[in-house]
Amino acid sequence: MRKVLDYLHNHYYLEIFVFIFFLLAFFIEPIMEAVSGSGFVFNPARQVFAGYFEIMKSPSILLTDYVYVAGLGATFFNVATIMLANILLVQTLRFKMNGPIFAGIIMIGGFSFFGKNIFNTIPIYLGIYFYSLFKKIPFKQLIITILFSTGLSPLVSYTMFGFGLHLGISIPLGILCGCVAGFIIPVFASHTIVFHEGYNLYNTGFALGILSAFFYAIFTFCGLKVESVSLYNYDTSVVFYYILPIISVLCIILAYLNDHHVHKKYYHLLKTNGRLISDYGGQFGEDAVLLNFGILGLVLFFICLIFQAPMNGAVFGTIFAAIGFAGYGLHIRNVLPIWIGCGLTIFVGMAIKKDYTLTISSIMMFVFASGLAPICGRYGIGYGLLIGALHIILTPIMISFQGGFDLYNNGLAAGFEAALVTVLAEKIFVRRKRHGRKSKDL
Repeated sequence: MRKVLDYLHNHYYLEIFVFIFFLLAFFIEPIMEAVSGSGFVFNPARQVFAGYFEIMKSPSILLTDYVYVAGLGATFFNVATIMLANILLVQTLRFKMNGPIFAGIIMIGGFSFFGKNIFNTIPIYLGIYFYSLFKKIPFKQLIITILFSTGLSPLVSYTMFGFGLHLGISIPLGILCGCVAGFIIPVFASHTIVFHEGYNLYNTGFALGILSAFFYAIFTFCGLKVESVSLYNYDTSVVFYYILPIISVLCIILAYLNDHHVHKKYYHLLKTNGRLISDYGGQFGEDAVLLNFGILGLVLFFICLIFQAPMNGAVFGTIFAAIGFAGYGLHIRNVLPIWIGCGLTIFVGMAIKKDYTLTISSIMMFVFASGLAPICGRYGIGYGLLIGALHIILTPIMISFQGGFDLYNNGLAAGFEAALVTVLAEKIFVRRKRHGRKSKDL
């Protein structure tokens, strides 16, 4: 038993997340039916798999909430399946779990609520594998790129099922597009980090957005129309409002069970600026990452609760993906000013338009502004407020630039925003730099 607990601890309890999502896949809908008074009717496994098949053949372009497409059970099954597959991949490559890998797997899980599935990620992985063969470098050396590369998954699905082409043509074409993208991603992502100097935690999203724009332009040139969608569901908010705090509190409890003084490590973690590349697991231990994860989750839960934010699959997936960076540069101290800047800007926008409806896109932009946390960690609260405002203003136009193929649309916007603000801070408004605790390189 002790060996099992040690294994789970060393793997940041990721298997626990998978187990929870598998349970939810087969039991959440029957439980909801019983609570609503409809009677406890077990949802047969074949219905979950039927929904899962609907997910596989969905075009999956932004914004497609899989709960809307296939229901809760199938969506949770999709999340659990793809997380488990990537955990097994990491273990097969004999990697020691660390902060960046934890962030990558959690992010995959988050985006599996809207846009990612096994079917549309495999071609991209194949492309990266072909790149490793071509360059004669070990496939495992590209593990971080592998885990973050699947933000371009809708490119594969939309090519297969979105253009209305004959499946005999569209499926091979989708696989080809995924392989080509995967082949380019490793070298491209390593170059784009120079553009923003590591101040965008979602660097791969920035690289994928630029690649997405090229594919979007080619499709448009060939007369293939790409249409973004808004497929999401408001009816399951209460489910996610329970799941988020439960997972967050569970992580905090596990952190303290393993280390009663974990808050001391967390205190030192809060002194880091978060600039890429940070491995909080390697620096402060797994328990500090779990505590950080739980605190970020609870903060976002209370923010959503206070402002009565609708929480569907897409919003919950966004929160889950973002707080995964608790092991990779994100903490409450370097993100809270950014969220305040975002919130103020959203309110100003509502006042200008005289429409005080809190939209799903606004919530997602708010949460994913966290990718700019190193800006605040390095330059201070004023720049955090500024970058938060810029993110709300700039992000909406990015989807028209990249066509909706890049799930990490916020990462694309964050790359430009980080580049702009670092130039302001370093080159124009020159000031004595206040460095946070330096993040350790991998």
